[in-house]
Amino acid sequence: MKTTAFLSITVFMAIISLAGCKENAPVAKPAPAKPALAGMPQGAETKGPKVEEEVFLYDKTGKRDPFVSLIVKAQETQKKGQTPLESYDVSAIKVLGIVWNNKGYHASIVLPDGKAYTINEGMTIGLHQGKIQKINNNSVVIKELIKDYRGEIKPKETILKLREEEEE
Repeated sequence: MKTTAFLSITVFMAIISLAGCKENAPVAKPAPAKPALAGMPQGAETKGPKVEEEVFLYDKTGKRDPFVSLIVKAQETQKKGQTPLESYDVSAIKVLGIVWNNKGYHASIVLPDGKAYTINEGMTIGLHQGKIQKINNNSVVIKELIKDYRGEIKPKETILKLREEEEE
C-alpha cells in the first residue's frame, strides 16, 4: 500500500510538471544593422533630411565669473593718507555718548583699538568711505556704498545705537 501511494504521488507530480511546459516560442531576431556611411562613395546622397552639426558659443557678457568668490573681504589695513576713523569697519565702532548744542549733535565713539574720537555729521568714516548722515539723541546713521557679489555698488545704511539693548 505504501508503494502504491508513493507511485501515484510520483505520477501525479510528473503530470503536473509536464502540463506546465509548452513549446518554446520563436525568439525574435534583431533587425540587421544599417550600413556605415564611411563605406559610401562621396558623391552618393542619403535618403531623408540632412543633419547639420550644432555649434554652441558661450557669451559671457553680463554674467559673473563662476570661479570668483561671492564673499568680498574688506581690507582692514590702513592706507596711506587715511584717518584712523577710516581704518575700521563701521560695525566694529561703538558709540560712547551723544551731546548736542546750538550747532548740532556730536557723538563720541570708540574704535576697536581703544581710542576715542568725536564725530560730526558729514564726516567720512569706515572702510568704504561712509558718510555720517544724521546724529540724533540716541543713534548715529552712516551711509556707505558697498560692492555686492555681482560687482554692483549699492548703498548700505548702518545705524549705531547709543545703547545696544535698545535694538529691535
